[in-house]
Amino acid sequence: MKLSRTCLKVRNAAGLSNFYTAVLGMRKLGSEDSPAFGYVEEQCLLEFHEVELQPYQPASDDLYWKIGITLQNLDSAVKYLNAQGWPVSAPRQFRDIGYLCHLQDPEGFQVELLQQGFEGNHGFPAASGHPIGGQATLAHLTLRVADIEAIKGLCEGELGMRLMSVQPVPERGFCLYFYSWNDEPLPDPDLEAVANREWLWARPYTLLELQHLEAADRVTLPRNGEAGFAGFAFGDKDLTYLSADRLSKFF
Repeated sequence: MKLSRTCLKVRNAAGLSNFYTAVLGMRKLGSEDSPAFGYVEEQCLLEFHEVELQPYQPASDDLYWKIGITLQNLDSAVKYLNAQGWPVSAPRQFRDIGYLCHLQDPEGFQVELLQQGFEGNHGFPAASGHPIGGQATLAHLTLRVADIEAIKGLCEGELGMRLMSVQPVPERGFCLYFYSWNDEPLPDPDLEAVANREWLWARPYTLLELQHLEAADRVTLPRNGEAGFAGFAFGDKDLTYLSADRLSKFF
């Protein structure tokens, strides 16, 4: 079992397809009738549902936050983006979580670039190939959560997922939870252990990341007629889709 699709309602699927392939080095995968974009079939793929909508308006209490792409060498990727003239934040080591930066796609959807090693512990991607696509994993679908116990019931109970890491950030009022269907043993059995984090960022599959907003009563969905998160799918060949409306009852 795996996280297979991140589904977004968008205004211009062709424009986004060009961004994710040309700028971020993804490939067009899926089928001709149902195209999807990513790096390899074994990871989650992006699926764009084009409809006539108002522009996406991201907010800090949205159910959907971002996708996360992990890289061997973040500085080389940022240098490439700067050369392309694409706006990207300066890389920084965020606490004991990771060396990262952020950018937005042409419709305003957030993308996080996260180095698989902490700051100063980078790999050496192949000299040939796309500067990002040649070293990337589509590693995270990140959703925000108000009721962590309800979502644990969904992930661990109904979906049979495994909690792989818990990363508290108390000074920011949130805690991160990472789920997958993989049964690999952790380097350290303590779910909060910092020793697990670089190992986790180097996994070749996609994790569901939950940001628990500890002071929030609820998270929000796109308004009617507005672009935004549509849901996600899991499975191998036969995919099961969970819509944003259904997910919001847990989150």
